[in-house]
Amino acid sequence: MSLGDLGFHTVSLSGPATLYELAEIRESLLAAIAVGKDLRIDLETTGPWDLAGLQLMISATASGRRAGQAVRLVNVPRVCAEIAERSGLSNWLSSVTDTFL
Repeated sequence: MSLGDLGFHTVSLSGPATLYELAEIRESLLAAIAVGKDLRIDLETTGPWDLAGLQLMISATASGRRAGQAVRLVNVPRVCAEIAERSGLSNWLSSVTDTFL
């Protein structure tokens, strides 16, 4: 994890974002939210994805919002965007994403 620009704390995730990895990813995201700064989640080196991974991103943004923090996604992989599209969540994903791959 590193401090990003514009006052955001940036956490870079890598590897699979599926049901089997959620506990570890969730703990990383909760720790990042606990820093107390707006959060940028870099997803460039993540994959494969499943719906559980997308649900975790929804949960992270909601947790940040409850804590008064902005949570933004960057470098969202195409496969994640495709899952959002199939799930009817494209508009939500676009609303929290700064960049797609």
